[in-house]
Amino acid sequence: MGFFNESKCDCCVCPMQCVLEQLKSNIITIATTTDVINDVMLIDVNDFIAVTSDGNFPICNISGVDFSGVNIDIKLKPIQKSSGRCSCCEDPITNLAKSLIGQEVDIEFLPQMGQGTIVNVGEGIIDFQVFVISSCFTTRIITNSQQQAVEASSGSIFGRPFKRTHQQPKTVGNTLISAIPYPDKSTI
Repeated sequence: MGFFNESKCDCCVCPMQCVLEQLKSNIITIATTTDVINDVMLIDVNDFIAVTSDGNFPICNISGVDFSGVNIDIKLKPIQKSSGRCSCCEDPITNLAKSLIGQEVDIEFLPQMGQGTIVNVGEGIIDFQVFVISSCFTTRIITNSQQQAVEASSGSIFGRPFKRTHQQPKTVGNTLISAIPYPDKSTI
């Protein structure tokens, strides 16, 4: 892998490409930032493109890979101290995941939620033995102790009752009115 001046390629794309190169000629499931594509043959990995039996995927949009039908110990790139985008996005979640090795967690990533025990962490990749998630697309990690605290909570936040609400969009005639209230311009 080349040097890209501490860009997204260094901390997100190159590590995922290294994982995919180890999985060539196997049936895998690919999670992208918008979809999950099940049971595709990974034919080749070249120039940041994963070539599969179901089309070609830019690796920069791959958020996770499930390889539960493959008997392999994935080798990860070592964690590096980064700068730029990598230092504020990828490094913190990678370091958190590293501190949780051996623990079962729920992990939220674009566009999915998964659960498993973190077995290894490398540059830009969290390894769960049968699937990997890109640190760059990880939106939340929930430990078992955090889950238990939420379940035991009284449903209050900041000492006040907490109730989630979701407003449905409203229509007036044939016109859609947003569910988000707009401020009255006369009060601004």
